[in-house]
Amino acid sequence: MERPGLGVRAVAEKRTTGARQRGAGARQRGALATGRAATSPEDEAARERAALDWLMRFSDPERGIGWNPRAGRAARWRLGRMGRLLETLGRPDRRMDCVVIAGTKGKGSTAAFLASALHAAGVRAGLFTSPHLQDYRERVRIDGQMIAPGAFADAVRRLRPAVSALRRSAPAAGEPTTYELTLALALRAFADSRCAIAMIEVGLGGTQDAANALEPAVSVIASIGYDHTAVLGRTLAAIAMQKAGIMRRGRPAIIAVQRPAAAAALRRACVTAGALCTIVPPHREGVLGLTGVHQEQNAALARAAATELARLGHPLTGKAVARGLAAARWPGRFELIRGRPLIVLDGAHNGSSAEALADTLRCQYPGRAVRLVIGINADKDASAVLRPLLRVCASVTVTASTSPRARSVADLARACGRLARVPLDVAPTVEAAIRLARARAGPRDVLCVTGSLAVVGDARAALGLPAPVRLWK
Repeated sequence: MERPGLGVRAVAEKRTTGARQRGAGARQRGALATGRAATSPEDEAARERAALDWLMRFSDPERGIGWNPRAGRAARWRLGRMGRLLETLGRPDRRMDCVVIAGTKGKGSTAAFLASALHAAGVRAGLFTSPHLQDYRERVRIDGQMIAPGAFADAVRRLRPAVSALRRSAPAAGEPTTYELTLALALRAFADSRCAIAMIEVGLGGTQDAANALEPAVSVIASIGYDHTAVLGRTLAAIAMQKAGIMRRGRPAIIAVQRPAAAAALRRACVTAGALCTIVPPHREGVLGLTGVHQEQNAALARAAATELARLGHPLTGKAVARGLAAARWPGRFELIRGRPLIVLDGAHNGSSAEALADTLRCQYPGRAVRLVIGINADKDASAVLRPLLRVCASVTVTASTSPRARSVADLARACGRLARVPLDVAPTVEAAIRLARARAGPRDVLCVTGSLAVVGDARAALGLPAPVRLWK
């Protein structure tokens, strides 16, 4: 029986009055049985806000949810704190097979492909990704559906005793981060919902990420490029070694085709770790639900991971995997909003992903003018993102997202001016930027909104698109 609020299939839209009354009575009886009053949607929304406010106390607004100034700094606690937190919760991660996915570009799409394949095969699975577009709950999904507001609030409430226990048992560990707490929340929700598999997207790097406190049944490393160089290292080899930290001795590691320096580093890491490594080239079989040549690599990784999971006994067939790859949906990644002009939403935020986006725009819309709307976070290499995109656009509107980590409009406009001479507008908000770009665009033009997933989230809200509750129908 599926648990309410976590991956529950949509019920029929039309109910009789009597059925509604019976359902209300059942909810009242259930609330009484648990000792809690029945809640209205307004009450649930208030509980969700309070839960999220509590979670955010464990993060640094400027640096993100993976940073907490009160967290222990000693190296032993970088993963030890997450391990101790999971121990306090009864190690929910050990009640399912975990697939941990690292990489600079494509790890989210790979996770989405695999999640869709598992759904098509009837395998109950949890999906943990970051960041979100519009709603924090998007980070925690079961069978493609994000955790419901009430269930999220309940899950956060159940975390509080674990945080208190961590403080008592390991004071030197300091406080957990919001990212660590959210991962713990997700794993417990997956276990409680009897998921057979959990797909975990690494937040940053691999070796020191909280996800590396798990013992993955399968490790996946997507394409590696330059990003977070201040933390991971300034060479591809150094970055690759950080990603390789998720490999495990005697267990499969599925690896995308890489640039030579990253490939050499990963080969060395495979030998050192004793992992069963497979290099998976891009390969297209049938239809893919996500657009772009680069998605052929991500789909191939998902297909190879599904093969390994089938060897572990999960009922995955080739036909089911093919159906899942065709049905995959991943909002904010070359997401099309039909109209005149056509709008493309893509969260490209580093050089590699910007190159893939530029190539896809060329291939999909040859001869059509691209109107670029772009905002980039302050900690990103703006020039690396701008260069490939400025080569394919007819005009640029520079903006900033609502994220506190957003680069200022003035700084980004100066960077654009240094790199190319194209018509340039500035706008204080993403909504205003879309209005300006639409005014410039002809009916056959393509308006591309990109630079960060925060920009894409703002764009979806400005266009009246709801948060993506389900990834597929």
